[in-house]
Amino acid sequence: MAVKANRRGLLTLLAAPPLMAGFMAIIWSTEFVSELENVTTDWRFQARADTDPPPDPRIALIGIGDHSLKTAGRRWEEWTRDIHGAFVDALGLRPPKILAFDLFFSEPSLNPEHDEAFAFAMELHPGAITGMRIDETTAHIKNDPTPPPYLQGTHPITNVTGDTSKMLHGTRANAPIKLLAEVAWTGFVNCPASKSDGMRRSIPLVGMVQDTVYPSLVLQILMRLEEIPSEKVDVVMGEFVKLPKMGGGHWQIPIDESGAMALNYRNTELLEITDYVATMGELSGFEESGIWPDGYPELTDQIVIIGQSAEGLPDLGPTPYSPRDPLFRVQATALNNILQNDYITKAPKGLSFTIWLLVAWLTLFFLRKAPVALEMIVPFLIVIIYGLIAFYAFEHHSFTLPIVLPVAGFVLIHTIAIGDRLIIELQEKRYIKGVFGSYVSPEVVEQIVDSGKFPELGGEEVNISILFSDIQGFSTFSEELSAVELVDLMVEYLSAMTDIITDDGGTLDKYIGDAIDAMYGAPIPLEDHAYVSVTSTIRMQQKQGELREKWKSEGRKELIQNMRTRIGLNTGTAVVGNMGSVRRFNYTMMGDNVNLGARCESGAKQYGVYTMITDDTRNAAVNAKDDVLYRYLDQIVVKGRTLPVKVHEVVGFKRDIQSATLDCLDLYEQGLSAYLEKNWDKAIGKFERASTIEVFQPDRDPGIATNPSLVMIERCGIYKVSPPPADWDGVFRMTSK
Repeated sequence: MAVKANRRGLLTLLAAPPLMAGFMAIIWSTEFVSELENVTTDWRFQARADTDPPPDPRIALIGIGDHSLKTAGRRWEEWTRDIHGAFVDALGLRPPKILAFDLFFSEPSLNPEHDEAFAFAMELHPGAITGMRIDETTAHIKNDPTPPPYLQGTHPITNVTGDTSKMLHGTRANAPIKLLAEVAWTGFVNCPASKSDGMRRSIPLVGMVQDTVYPSLVLQILMRLEEIPSEKVDVVMGEFVKLPKMGGGHWQIPIDESGAMALNYRNTELLEITDYVATMGELSGFEESGIWPDGYPELTDQIVIIGQSAEGLPDLGPTPYSPRDPLFRVQATALNNILQNDYITKAPKGLSFTIWLLVAWLTLFFLRKAPVALEMIVPFLIVIIYGLIAFYAFEHHSFTLPIVLPVAGFVLIHTIAIGDRLIIELQEKRYIKGVFGSYVSPEVVEQIVDSGKFPELGGEEVNISILFSDIQGFSTFSEELSAVELVDLMVEYLSAMTDIITDDGGTLDKYIGDAIDAMYGAPIPLEDHAYVSVTSTIRMQQKQGELREKWKSEGRKELIQNMRTRIGLNTGTAVVGNMGSVRRFNYTMMGDNVNLGARCESGAKQYGVYTMITDDTRNAAVNAKDDVLYRYLDQIVVKGRTLPVKVHEVVGFKRDIQSATLDCLDLYEQGLSAYLEKNWDKAIGKFERASTIEVFQPDRDPGIATNPSLVMIERCGIYKVSPPPADWDGVFRMTSK
């Protein structure tokens, strides 16, 4: 056995790492893995936020914020272009080097004079830029002249090398109106968001309209900063965008195969935003006083980017630091990365795999004979150290080491190695089972083996749905059936009901004679457990109907043919765990909500229904899925409790409900309204009409003693003779279980 074990251990040591590396290589670039890796990158952005350097001082952000909307109006039609014209004109007092609008002006104003005023003011700023959007959704139209041929100096970029098939592409672009396009430069502002979380993780620097390549807003800002034409911009797809600097040298911006630059986010709060209208007011004050206030950007010779910043405006989205960040901060982030040469560098995939394989082989080799505890601790420590290195490299060098797959693969191969050793020790565990099985229950033995320690008494509070079921009139079954008949019947019945509960994800607590106690949501968490438990009750009642038909065809006793089950359900917090004595215990549930579930089962008898649930169960179930029909029965105080609870009948799936049943429920609801208004005669009239079309009829159906309408008729009759107090709130106190 030892030789076989050694051979198996050697095979694991040699084969597991390369097999795992191959699997990692296959899924490395999948969208799912990429999104997981993005999450770890966001953590790294957030972790270094406090140590991020300040942004380039040349960048100034001016946002249309809450103050602007309050002053100029919240509707865009109130933001006529003469307002922008006045702002741009006022900037002449402190002229920026670049003035970039992350806004669209693709439609002419209702008043042409407003466009003219805006265009006249923009013409005085040679570095003025407006935004456009490349429309990726429109179909190609032959000879379609979009983008417009009048984009003035915004000439296409012609020096493009490499495969452009993955470049941002569209057949149209909502470019600025001609008047503005003739006096300002243009750059597209498309910045595709992640499908999973809406985050912008890269920004395209070049995009294609039909067959022509144009610069983004960020690239256009850089071109205007260096005062270079588009002919001097070189693009090598998958490598870089290159353009000369005015004082010598070049800007070389790394891009991916789609022409996008990875965003190296720095704490976006450092990119302070000044309010648009407030800045305009300070410019007016400056003209009079010549004093420029503290707290406002210098503006003179700066790169001023204007965008939307007020909460509620559409141009906001998530960044690693905020779920609702003004998106022109994303444009500013990209520009800041370029100006400060602050780019993200990713570890080469080949180098990552080589180092991973070496570490995996070495750790497997040195730990192959170590204690199991050490074999678990060492990989965990290595993962922690690797994580710290990854965060350090990112914080200080913006160097991105992959985390998700290397860590998951490393943990998995060591898990396999530990599992292999545990298989070898299986014989010892079987011995433990044999020894303990002679004086404790098999369930406890399994816990001892699985946990490696003796199970402890106690429980925890868990939100669950509690089910109690009981056969109607079971004492009669015991009297009329022989012991053998009764056992056979119970085995068939309990098997069918339990299969439904367990198949739906429920947990059997215990059997008490014919009664079934079960829970949904523990020990394994179950999503939407209230809805699942409700559908289980419907299936249980349907299954019992099938059993009745089967028993009838077999000629079983009439008592068996008419067997029915009452079920109660409640949802809430209960204590769940190992309960009992030190020597013998079971996994069960306790608490007030458990008792309330039991009271629903017994209380169903008083209303003549077969599935009664609490309001908490109904509300939770409806929130999950609204395809079940319920009947509000009453507001009651069950025996043993002081607080009232609303109870409902589970009628069935809406798709299966007959029109007569719907009419009955409508009449019952009308009767309840009159009942709560103390209009006893009206209530009795409604309930009497409903009683004639109730699903269950005492004089027709065997074993049926009453139904909800008959119960309420009787109660209204009592209240009619002995009215409730003036402050009666409709609550009925039950006097029996």
